[in-house]
Amino acid sequence: MKVFFDLTGKLSEALAALTKVMIGLMVVFVVADVAVRNFGFRPLSWAISGSEYILLYSAFLPMPWLVHIKGHVFVEFLRNLFPPAGRIVLEKLVYLTCIALCLYLGGIALSSFIGAIQSGDYETRTFDMPKWGVFLPIMIGFFLSAIEWLRYLLGFDTLYNLDPLEVEGL
Repeated sequence: MKVFFDLTGKLSEALAALTKVMIGLMVVFVVADVAVRNFGFRPLSWAISGSEYILLYSAFLPMPWLVHIKGHVFVEFLRNLFPPAGRIVLEKLVYLTCIALCLYLGGIALSSFIGAIQSGDYETRTFDMPKWGVFLPIMIGFFLSAIEWLRYLLGFDTLYNLDPLEVEGL
């Protein structure tokens, strides 16, 4: 199992790196669009739609990496009210809830993805994008996040071994 989780962790890291590149491209698109407008040329009509798709992808592709590195917001005050045994139970419940939500939402995205492939629909904006391309990052993000939460549930790591003040640099 450790090898499996290591591989999915590397995949999550690669998706986060890809997202960084896409965000960099989006900055270039926006700057180029503004520049050509200011020089009196015709605007880059595809830049807005391209940026919108990049924003969609950048919301979901790095999600599993954020779970992996514990880079999201979590609250410990309720957990700290419990004795150590209760904390472990609460921790496992949190992991199970996160897995269930990721699988549920990933399942909806998968169903929509399959429906879009079968129907052959396109998102029509300044350029046509296959509709399945809209659901792909959502599906990937939720399913890989479920695997990361499973890693915590099975005890390969814990979400709660960080000192929140230390993480914030205080």
